Amino acid sequence: MLVGMPPPRNRPDRPLPPELGPATSHGYNCRCVARYFGLDPAPYGELHACSLSERQYRKLLADAVKLQDKAKRLAVTRDVAGAHRTYGKMREIAQRLDRTDLDLAAVSDLATVCYSAGDLRNARQCAEAVLQAFKVSTAAIVHYGQYTEIRMIEGSREVAERVLISLHTEEGDIAKARELIAGQRRRAALRKQEGPDQYPPELLDVYGADELELRIFDVRVQIAAGDMAGARAAIEEILTALDALAEIDEIRGQVAALQAMARAERARVRQTGGEDADARADLLRLSAQHEGRPLAAWASIELAADRAFGGDFPGAVATIVAARDELVEAGLNGDVAEASHALGTLLLFAGDVAQARDQFEHAGKIWTANADVPGLRRLDVALARCAMAEGDWATARDHVTRARESARTSGDWSDRLHTDFVAATIGFAHGEDLRSVLDLLLPLALAAAEYRFEFTSPQARTAWAREVAGPATEMLMALLGQLQEPRLAAELIERTCAVGAYTGAEGRSLDLTGSLPTLEVRPVAEGLPLAALGSVTSSLPLRLAPPPALRWSPSSPMELDPWLRLAAERYQLPGTVAETVETWPSAKPGRETFLLRYADAGHTFLTWRTTEDLDTVHTHPIEFALVGTARQFLDAASPTPREGESAADAVRRSLSADAFGSFDGEQRLARVLALNLLPADLVERLRRAADDGTRPLLRIQPSPSLAGVPWGLLALPDRRADHVLEIDEIGSCFDSDERVLDVADVSLLAPAAIPRRPPAADGPPVYLLDPRIPGQSAFGELGSVLGKQDPSSPLIRHLDERLAEGPVLPAAATGLELVRRTDTDRRLLAELLAGPCSRLVFVGHVSRVRDEYGAQTALHLSCSADLPGTAAPIGTHRPFTAADLALSEMDSMPARVALIGCASASDFGLAEPFGVLLAAVAAGAGLVAATVWALPTSAAVPGSDPMSELVIAVDTALAGDDPVTELCAWQRTRLARWREQPEPAASPVFWAPLTCLDATDDGKTWVR
Repeated sequence: MLVGMPPPRNRPDRPLPPELGPATSHGYNCRCVARYFGLDPAPYGELHACSLSERQYRKLLADAVKLQDKAKRLAVTRDVAGAHRTYGKMREIAQRLDRTDLDLAAVSDLATVCYSAGDLRNARQCAEAVLQAFKVSTAAIVHYGQYTEIRMIEGSREVAERVLISLHTEEGDIAKARELIAGQRRRAALRKQEGPDQYPPELLDVYGADELELRIFDVRVQIAAGDMAGARAAIEEILTALDALAEIDEIRGQVAALQAMARAERARVRQTGGEDADARADLLRLSAQHEGRPLAAWASIELAADRAFGGDFPGAVATIVAARDELVEAGLNGDVAEASHALGTLLLFAGDVAQARDQFEHAGKIWTANADVPGLRRLDVALARCAMAEGDWATARDHVTRARESARTSGDWSDRLHTDFVAATIGFAHGEDLRSVLDLLLPLALAAAEYRFEFTSPQARTAWAREVAGPATEMLMALLGQLQEPRLAAELIERTCAVGAYTGAEGRSLDLTGSLPTLEVRPVAEGLPLAALGSVTSSLPLRLAPPPALRWSPSSPMELDPWLRLAAERYQLPGTVAETVETWPSAKPGRETFLLRYADAGHTFLTWRTTEDLDTVHTHPIEFALVGTARQFLDAASPTPREGESAADAVRRSLSADAFGSFDGEQRLARVLALNLLPADLVERLRRAADDGTRPLLRIQPSPSLAGVPWGLLALPDRRADHVLEIDEIGSCFDSDERVLDVADVSLLAPAAIPRRPPAADGPPVYLLDPRIPGQSAFGELGSVLGKQDPSSPLIRHLDERLAEGPVLPAAATGLELVRRTDTDRRLLAELLAGPCSRLVFVGHVSRVRDEYGAQTALHLSCSADLPGTAAPIGTHRPFTAADLALSEMDSMPARVALIGCASASDFGLAEPFGVLLAAVAAGAGLVAATVWALPTSAAVPGSDPMSELVIAVDTALAGDDPVTELCAWQRTRLARWREQPEPAASPVFWAPLTCLDATDDGKTWVR
């Protein structure tokens, strides 16, 4: 008698295939089928199902289905032990029924359960057993012509393969993982083509939930391959799609599980990318939604590190211990190991090496039992760090050698980078063969620096620089100093300084989805190139362009080039930009140009050379303490408000006797800055270059820590002290009051890799002077910077003279009409820059409207909140950001630009130096006049108008032949007046922050 499965229609017309000989089950009642067709039953084996009645069969089948439903529910709540027991009972029934499809369903689900519990050995065995049984069952299906059953076991193959996709991804076998994902998509397409007549609904993915699960696997593969930017964008799209499916009853449970999986993945991506607050929000949401379940325990472990670094170390430890107990009870051994590793990390950070090692070894026992190879790599790295902390270098080397060999075998570039860094750390700390350490450290430091540019979000790039690239570069700079390799150190500094502009993945638009947003274009926005931007206040899709290939000098390539090729080969670096960019500008004949680049890498490093001798390099480390002292004095004197300080209080502090309010206070600051930041060989060479009466040109690219330095104001020491000086001793190093401005002209040096569009054609000047900001009082925080002007004011008379010489933009009959206009918004700016113009002079408010990244530095124009842009509105006003300029279709900037506002030259002080200053350069400006700190308004000195004096000087210089020389000459006149009459109106606080970023002679008008 045949029960359960329908009998085959035709008797097999060929012998039993060899692969079915050793099988104990072929998918259904094979012995019964043999008898049914009058075949010899001996080769088919005796099966229990042959003796079952139809009723018994149906009852057992129903019991198996109920057990599977129960086991799935237990698996969703991560009750691993309960799921194991229930799937075991299901398998017993499957064997009684001779139902391979049920057995494979149980085993494939068990593979998933084992993987979620961290039992990678059994997860792999279960998944591979399913695929092997699938082959055998397929042979039986073909033999008997019973093709219905293949549709019943195909789902189990898909589940098993997804476990293997995860395992291959963790092991670094990206190609195999992608091959399996592609196979799943190919078969899904074939099933959909066959339709519901051939396959049940659960195999047709009617709502697309299975595809979303595959996309989560894609995200994991992207992360393993180093594509953090793609992973970050994809996970957001997945979560949006899952939200749209959340209310469909048939897949509600599946969607909830996928949402938890996706949010956990996003939390990991955000943590890796430095988006700590957003990662914390994901983890807190998971913890709240799954309270009392193992997923909540996992989330609390991830949150414990924040708690520890916030100062509650005992609370963090107690949280991990409690969560680990919950995970032990649930049977989630993999998460238990993670908890022990997290606990060990905190203990090692606290200096308790012995207890940290105990926790790491506990995790290692679980990873060993589970055949978790990536986990065992982490164990070796952790134990190597423990051994280093105790000075046991031999043991540390043994552990890190194992970890490195495992990472190389896996092909995981990030693990290889990490383990190589630990090995380099051990070698450097122990003072081993430093050349061997260099061979290891230099390529990995270059690779770490390059991978930073693969992240889309600036937070992620900054976190990567802080936690990965930064430490590697710091160690490398120290090593190059010990090896006396100034050229390599200088080239590394120049490469670090050569970062490019922000670029959008989809071209010059702020569309976040890859297609232009549908916007209702109101009449006021017609013809506006920015109209397609939309209102975007979330993270911007901006990549920072990596450095292109650099050229050191006309006669010398970069010595770093072969090291970069080695780094690309060793760590699978993404493709580099094809252009080669010179690192030096052209210089005027007979005038020596000095090139100074500063880079922060633990200490601050300076490299300098001159255009007359590009191949002779000078490299100097400036100790962190010296830079800190310089910053302390400068911050105390600068009128830029500190946190919680009002602008008025900041100005009063800056104009005090200890700062810029007296000549003695200002001179002391100039001398402290010079002694700490200008090396003796540079000072001596500067003086020598000026001996013939021709002022050299000093061009400086400051590091973030030195962005606010007024370089022209620095005093030139006559000698160096042989000991650390007290503040009242610094005068012993100076015979006079000679400043940098006295012997040289000074300008800022643009990063070499900023791509530059051609400037606008020559035409009238454009003036945006003190725009009225919607919703802001003239006396408020974003009020007037020029104060009340009238026809007799010096600035208005200057503007009237300009009007007498020819037209200006926007069109005006008098100079007074150019000030405090209400229409100077981004629409007018786009219109004015669309035609010929010789220069742009902006005077107004400049600020950082969000976070510490350049893209959100902004000009405050007369823009209302309903205009499109990337910044969140401030009341009824929307600032115009560097991102708006960089990613819009706005036409080129004029060749000369003035951005006279608070710290408008602060780009170099940001984690990523691409604010309004460098955005203007990228848009075509060859020269940009800006200020390095907040400018006090003329209200600070009643009866004088230093702000107008500065604006007039800038506009006059920009209209001249050599703006840098003219502005430096003007500053020398201000310095002379300050020396003669050190009164508040003449204070350097008003004129010393002015600087020019001069890119006119760089010869790099190119567009990436």
